[in-house]
Amino acid sequence: MESVVARRPRLFYGWVVVACAWAMYMLNQAAFTWGFTVFVDPLGKEFGWSRTSITLAWALSLGWGLVVSPWFGKALDRFGPRWTTAIGGLLGGLGWALIPSASSYWQFLVYFVLLVGTGINGAVGLSGTAAVAQWFKVRRSLAMGIYFTGSGGAGLLLIPALSALIEAYGWRTGAAALGVLVLATTAVAAPLLRHKPEQYGLKPDGELPANPKRATAHAWDFWRRLPLPKHKGATNESSTLAEALRSAAFWMFTTAIFLRYVGMGITQVHQMPHMLAQDISLAAATAAISLSLTVNIPSRVLVGWMGDLYDKKWLLNLLAIAGGFALLALAFASPGATGLIWAYAALWGVGLAMLPLQASWLADTYGRKHYGSISAMSNSLTLSGRIAGALGAAVAFDLLGSYQMVMLLGAGGFALGAVLLALLPSPRPVATTAATNDADP
Repeated sequence: MESVVARRPRLFYGWVVVACAWAMYMLNQAAFTWGFTVFVDPLGKEFGWSRTSITLAWALSLGWGLVVSPWFGKALDRFGPRWTTAIGGLLGGLGWALIPSASSYWQFLVYFVLLVGTGINGAVGLSGTAAVAQWFKVRRSLAMGIYFTGSGGAGLLLIPALSALIEAYGWRTGAAALGVLVLATTAVAAPLLRHKPEQYGLKPDGELPANPKRATAHAWDFWRRLPLPKHKGATNESSTLAEALRSAAFWMFTTAIFLRYVGMGITQVHQMPHMLAQDISLAAATAAISLSLTVNIPSRVLVGWMGDLYDKKWLLNLLAIAGGFALLALAFASPGATGLIWAYAALWGVGLAMLPLQASWLADTYGRKHYGSISAMSNSLTLSGRIAGALGAAVAFDLLGSYQMVMLLGAGGFALGAVLLALLPSPRPVATTAATNDADP
């Protein structure tokens, strides 16, 4: 009797999930994180709104997204990323499509805070990390690294195109086009996102062994021999949200990442004004920002790949140190110290590569079953650092006439975060025969 041998699919479906999540994350970055800056000047010129008013709208949108994020986290655990992505993309796309019709500040807030804030900040970004975390375990950090390069795609593709569109046809056309793009991409990507591989007869990573062997050596073997503690694997058990909140590791991690986001909030909104205030030319400042985004793309992939080899807490620690030195360089950058501008750009591009490790550490430590709820809670707490950093820097500039002091405080925050990350306990893998609840649908 002829035996039938099951064959592994040529393409593991998890990579389809990564591709769709990548597309949505790129839109997340273009529709809020990095893309909003191109609307600041046009909105101020047409309506006469102050920078404080516009920055406040940005902070309220992010803050409202963090408020509703835990609800989307619970929905993710129950229904999967397909529906949360669809809802988020629909709300975010409608918000941007309606913004051109706004004739007052309060009407703008309704569209940008309630619709864009709920959809883009509350649902879309969270859904992508949750989907990737479910489909990968051995190669989780690498998959996260690829996913998070979506920000580079936004910086190199969508934001320049959006800026050119606004310059040629006005901000209303740019906003409407962004809304249509979000809706169209959601319609394509959301249906292809799937929840857990076990629900489709598959396993995370396509059943890769825990320590896959290679037949031949490669040029990048250097990165495998760094003097860092090795990654010991992810837990096979799943903690509930309540259990995670009772663990000291959760709060150490969350505090460290909060401090990282304070620094990110400072630079995200104020890096350009700071450099211009330091008499650095617009061309040099723009080139520095572009360089940091360019460096960040391969950095996220490399760091993600390394996260599957080495203990993530030490990689996070090193990246936090890089971020601290980047802010130090930016604080003292000047026309007479142009080397500090490029040092900032390179170090900041590397320091921003923490995201794949952050998302993977949570999944490695607390499991996959309740990842959506745990990740949403962590994000709600940590991402508020961006609001604190952005608004704090604005207040500091108004009071002191300089960003230098707040840059130095941000660097100190990175240093404290590095200490907390170094003290994190490593995940404790549990034998699969003793604990199987992580694979429960």
